[in-house]
Amino acid sequence: MTADDSVIDHTRQREISHSQTFRACGKYLTMSETDIFISNLVEAIAHSEWTDASLSVAAGLNRRAVTDLREGRVRSPKLSTVFALARALNRDPGEMMGIGRRHQIQDDLAEYLGQYSQSEQERILAALALMNRLPA
Repeated sequence: MTADDSVIDHTRQREISHSQTFRACGKYLTMSETDIFISNLVEAIAHSEWTDASLSVAAGLNRRAVTDLREGRVRSPKLSTVFALARALNRDPGEMMGIGRRHQIQDDLAEYLGQYSQSEQERILAALALMNRLPA
């Protein structure tokens, strides 16, 4: 075993997994998560009163970070940056990333339901649905 044998070459894997035209599950990938986020960020900024400078202050980020994202110079924003910008824009981070809106539920209710198994939660939900159907 030579010294080079212990080095993993990620270049080929990167070409496969990051290719915009890589065929996966019978579908062509068209946009990366970053592209979707940047597209949604640009749209949110365009439909608001925000400038890069004011948004960066509201999000607690450097102005250059917002400009670099908007102009596509950043290819992989930190998760904390995504959440900070979504919070400042009053948007859901999941929607900004193209994965859909998170369910809105009170923290104490989520904590309470978290003590039950998945099947028990389904039974609680079924009971609540029945209660909704009862005449008042």
